[in-house]
Amino acid sequence: MLYIILPVIPFIGALFLFIIKDRPKNVSLIVSALILILSGIGLKNIFEGNPFPLKIPLAGPFSPAFQIDHLSAVFIVLAGLLWLVVSLYAPEYMKKEGGIWDLQLPALLTLSAVLGVFAAGSLFTMLLFFELMTVTSYFWVVHRWDKEAIKAGYFYLFFSIIGGLLIALGIMLMSASVDVLPAIGSGRVIPNDPHKFALSILLLVAGFGIKAGMVPLHIWLPHAHSAAPTPGSALLSGLLIKVGAYGLIRTGEFAGWGIKAVSETSWLGPVLAVLGTLTMLAGVTAALLQSNGKRLLAYHSVSQMGYIILGLGIGLYLGPEGGLGLLGAIYHIVNHALFKTVLFLGVGVIYLHTKETDLYRLGGLLRHFPVTALLMFIAVLGITGAPGLNGYASKTMLHHAVSQAAETGASWAVWLERLFVLVGVGTAASFSKLYYLIFLSKPLKKEVTGKESFRQKLSLGILAVIMVVIGLQPGLLPNTALIPAAEELGMKSSAATFAHFSFWNPGDVISMFITLALGILVCWAGLKSGAFHWQPYSWLTLEGLAKAFGRLIYAVVRKTARICRSIFSAAGNAGNAAGSRLFGIISRFDRSRSGKFGGIILSGISADAALLIIVLIALIIWYTLINPDFPGIKLSSFLSIWIKK
Repeated sequence: MLYIILPVIPFIGALFLFIIKDRPKNVSLIVSALILILSGIGLKNIFEGNPFPLKIPLAGPFSPAFQIDHLSAVFIVLAGLLWLVVSLYAPEYMKKEGGIWDLQLPALLTLSAVLGVFAAGSLFTMLLFFELMTVTSYFWVVHRWDKEAIKAGYFYLFFSIIGGLLIALGIMLMSASVDVLPAIGSGRVIPNDPHKFALSILLLVAGFGIKAGMVPLHIWLPHAHSAAPTPGSALLSGLLIKVGAYGLIRTGEFAGWGIKAVSETSWLGPVLAVLGTLTMLAGVTAALLQSNGKRLLAYHSVSQMGYIILGLGIGLYLGPEGGLGLLGAIYHIVNHALFKTVLFLGVGVIYLHTKETDLYRLGGLLRHFPVTALLMFIAVLGITGAPGLNGYASKTMLHHAVSQAAETGASWAVWLERLFVLVGVGTAASFSKLYYLIFLSKPLKKEVTGKESFRQKLSLGILAVIMVVIGLQPGLLPNTALIPAAEELGMKSSAATFAHFSFWNPGDVISMFITLALGILVCWAGLKSGAFHWQPYSWLTLEGLAKAFGRLIYAVVRKTARICRSIFSAAGNAGNAAGSRLFGIISRFDRSRSGKFGGIILSGISADAALLIIVLIALIIWYTLINPDFPGIKLSSFLSIWIKK
């Protein structure tokens, strides 16, 4: 029951903050600390196998349902940790940025919505909190209310709403394909209508894929992450896009973790694996060409989410042997949340004291911010996969999973393994560029105000220490939390698979060092040659193609509307003319007149009556001809009698 009340705590904190608006306190820090403590206490019962189901009976068709299992617990603890660190960092940053209350209030409401997503026990409950999360986090993106922020906010809101609609359609189709809509955590679904079920899975993947930044649905992410204030960017990248990954894991649960793919969902694993690899490749390529530090990190959020989606796809494709793929994906979710939050907060420290995020206008800041430089260096080593840091652990597991898929002989899997290595080199190159241009390059005449504060160093330091602990003890987190979560999802072979896995295989360690060396070499070549300054033509980018497609659709709609207006105008004019003529004809019935029918002279209303009688007789004859078996009279008999006479 303890976990179920967690989403309520930030909401109460938001109400309290609203009441004391003129006397802002760091309510977010208190709330996030309380959530982290309570979620830690609740872990004991969760990992003893005691889930917490709860359904709130409400009048009407919808009753919110909640269910906490091992996977939910991992995400809830991660949310509490990241919110605590960012809440520690934010007040000092927002004093100079401005609008701390305007950031803290939506942050608390967003935390409530995020916890609701992770604690949801039904798809409708998850969708409700998912949409609430979209609305509340939107105010992070538009916090500055300048042109760039508003544009980014439109991107964020538009794509998030489309994602929510796709999820809603997926839920409806799944409901139509089964007798009872499956609960979250209920395992594999056996549908009555496989085709509707497969389509529902596809819609859920697309909806959650938008939030996860999956190519080609990632266009909103670089805009939103770079426009938001640094604390908002850290949470968007560190946690909110993980909500999309969480949804994909739950979607995979309905298709079936740890089983051989059945016909209706056999496509899901390969499709996710290919999309994940394309996401990795697109993100790292775009990141290499960025000059803005926050946009570089934003594109790397896309790339790192590609690793996670790839792992999920491999896990589904390999079925009972896919334990490394699923474990590696969940592991990388945790690791990416840690080092990407440190990197965003570190870039925020630099911006706070230099008012600059353009990497080519920075340099030589190591002597001004030595602690920040050290902590960011740890995060850089983590994200590039250096042995001894947390990123190495999850990337090694994912690499082995991809190699395992390639051993099946599938040509697409062989190519994915090659691209996996290529993306690793690109990641090392882009973060070598980031770190070198900020801290090690020739100092520019840039004014630096103030020094790094204790709270800033503490917030980055907490996460850096956790990263080092995970890196030195890579088996600790899987054995205590991730394997139970994977087995509960249906991957029963996870423990046995992990028992035969070694993180410190000499081949893996050497290959990682080679990857880092190649990345540094690519960075040097790119900076020397100016290749990193190249800006691709718009038609070579997904964003450019999307804009061109949007303009095409807009032009087609305008042309169609113009044609429709012309048609409607012509039809209206013709209708008016015909109506005038018809009115003239009909109006004759209102005037007394005379008429002659045979030898009978009719006048006034009698003429009108005669006309009606003639029409009535014509209708009777027509009906009789098309209905030979007229009730009570057979036309053929009637004609034969008349002829005889």
